[in-house]
Amino acid sequence: MAQIRKYYCKKKNKQLKTNIYTVRSYRFSILAFLHSLLPLKYKFRKEEFLACDNKTILGSVTVSFLKGVPGKIIINELLFAEDNYDIAKQLLEFVISYYGAKGAEAFLFKVSDVYSELLNLLVTQYNFRQCSYERLWKVSRRKYEEYEYKLNARTFRNSDSASVAVMYNESLVSHFRSSLSLTAKTFKEPLCPGIVHGVEYKYIVEEPDSKNILAYISISSIDNENYILDIVQTSWYAAPLNDIIAFACAEIKKRNLNFSLFVKSKKYAQSGSVYEEFFTDNKFLLSQTDIFLIKDYYKTVSIKNEKSKFVMLGQPSY
Repeated sequence: MAQIRKYYCKKKNKQLKTNIYTVRSYRFSILAFLHSLLPLKYKFRKEEFLACDNKTILGSVTVSFLKGVPGKIIINELLFAEDNYDIAKQLLEFVISYYGAKGAEAFLFKVSDVYSELLNLLVTQYNFRQCSYERLWKVSRRKYEEYEYKLNARTFRNSDSASVAVMYNESLVSHFRSSLSLTAKTFKEPLCPGIVHGVEYKYIVEEPDSKNILAYISISSIDNENYILDIVQTSWYAAPLNDIIAFACAEIKKRNLNFSLFVKSKKYAQSGSVYEEFFTDNKFLLSQTDIFLIKDYYKTVSIKNEKSKFVMLGQPSY
């Protein structure tokens, strides 16, 4: 059985070679070490665990934490040698038990639909439930570079976070709200953006006269090259998707001339089907489909009943 340990290094370079993972650079990160000592509710950076056999790395798992919802753990990445599902099983067992002991109530995992064996392992052996899926559609920049959009948008402010959280939760399909709902803290800007992985640009679409919030726009990237556009809208607002995509392209272009843009559709959102129909009709390229899996822990509520009798070793106890 492989040994599993936490990984405190940064600027690593992993490479799959002869069915094993080798790490080329080990650079200790004091920030990663200090972050590992924080209680679950204060964690904000990704954490990674390695499965090792002596000095050979057989796989790794990376998790992140939802700001404002400390009980939900996101499994971002699971790496293992091809067909070595025993390592994947060990890594998942370790992560679930490790964070479950710290108070985690739910684990969220997005798995590409091409990994049918892994999906079957998660559903049958670990009681993850397949609730929905997300899709990424690649945007053709040529269409939107000269597009004249009309959008009353402004930069997101922390004071908008409560309204955005309500809008996001109301946009979810009703039977997903208990598992996928977020709080206002999730949308607030971090105090120290420089120590958070990736970049994110956030905007608000308003009504011109009343200033009511109509939609929330998020443009995020982990490599400053591939950007993901995520849109949250009110149920009564018909979002002008062409205008929003053109606006996103213009905002990214201010910072980076060479980029690729992907727009997200979420089946668990009420507008998911409308978005997919729009992207299909406009011949957007479907780039990726991720199955959304959830594993919930439910707390048992104990009720004291003084009249009950309990039996221990065959003898009544009152």
